[in-house]
Amino acid sequence: MSEVGAGAGSVARILARVCPNGDVTATDIDTRFFERLAAEERITVLRHDVTQDGFPADSFEVIHARMVLCHLADPAHVLAAMAEWLSPGGLLLVEDLDLGPADASPHPVMRQGLRLAEQTLGVSQGSDLRLGRRLQALVTDGGFTFGGMRVQPVMIGDGGPADEFWRLSFAQLRDFAALSNVALAGELDAALSLIDHPGFTDLGMNAVSVWGRKPVRPTG
Repeated sequence: MSEVGAGAGSVARILARVCPNGDVTATDIDTRFFERLAAEERITVLRHDVTQDGFPADSFEVIHARMVLCHLADPAHVLAAMAEWLSPGGLLLVEDLDLGPADASPHPVMRQGLRLAEQTLGVSQGSDLRLGRRLQALVTDGGFTFGGMRVQPVMIGDGGPADEFWRLSFAQLRDFAALSNVALAGELDAALSLIDHPGFTDLGMNAVSVWGRKPVRPTG
């Protein structure tokens, strides 16, 4: 199994626990946040750039990537590479966000903050925070047999994990704006304050999961 873009390593650890008979390769361009996993049984930590570095064909039976494709210039190319790395019949699970629901936010301050976040990440990192809505098409166009899709609304202001995600994001984007001499700090501070305002909740985005399998080669 491979956890591509392992981040802090939490999913790699889960994979090793729920699949006790398999090995997990946890990869990322920066492994410092999960290097400790190298000491755990059946987990290999590997510095790996998914856009440039490969694996031998049929290396894995499962590949998982969460919030990876949205940051890549050519996600279709990377999915094609993953198809090569998977063994026939192997499972692919990819997960990304769709910030589309923010367009309909009834809170102008939050709507502006999310719009600025999307624009700033698009400029600074080339990220597509609406890729989730294209995820199914990317997987099927990549040659995988479609297995299913799950869309989970992600709330802001309900005390869930998205609150901390956006607190950190708005704070980082505010600092980026200040360094870039972009006059956005006020809007981002307003969105940051609104998260903790009593009675505030909003639908900020959807989390989209799509899974499929690499077709089995015909015999004979």
